[in-house]
Amino acid sequence: DIFVRNAFGNYGDILREISYSPLMAENLSFLQSKSAAYMWETQGKISFADENFAREIMQLFSTGLYLLNLDGTQKLDNDGQPI
Repeated sequence: DIFVRNAFGNYGDILREISYSPLMAENLSFLQSKSAAYMWETQGKISFADENFAREIMQLFSTGLYLLNLDGTQKLDNDGQPI
């Protein structure tokens, strides 16, 4: 498990291991995704890489789903719903 092995490591190590993990490749849909430069050089096609990986990394491991207060609790709107 990536997070067990890196529990006391740094964020960069976790991102590196996630980036090279075959399981995460399937879950984050970057398996078989090719860059535009690679597709142009090898097949002469204009194509764009799947950007889901970057978005998911930011959402799951960086910014999160909700705004937080400085103490780590969720910020709530006037109706008590998470922002």
